[in-house]
Amino acid sequence: MKSRGWFCVLLMLPFWCCSSGSSLRNYGQAFQKHRDYHSLKRVVDLMELGIDTTQVKIILGEPIDMGFDYRYLIDSVGPNGCVIGVVFHISAAGKIDQKWIDEICE
Repeated sequence: MKSRGWFCVLLMLPFWCCSSGSSLRNYGQAFQKHRDYHSLKRVVDLMELGIDTTQVKIILGEPIDMGFDYRYLIDSVGPNGCVIGVVFHISAAGKIDQKWIDEICE
């Protein structure tokens, strides 16, 4: 009986993975269209560290490229009067190694 349970889990794994990737793309497209916090937050939550910067651009569009990080902004400001957005820090290997969404006060 236990082996059948594991078989079912393994059988469903590709569907869960594809569904997650599909959701990521859908939220990325929604962000590009609406520039809203909800879509951007979902992308940040779903996007795994280690993703290549090329994939980030495919999902979210062209970033504000600071050379060492990518930034995507929404059209709102936070309580400190700073723009709200996400920062994806880029490692020396060209992969995302940190990410956060909040006010960007600089």
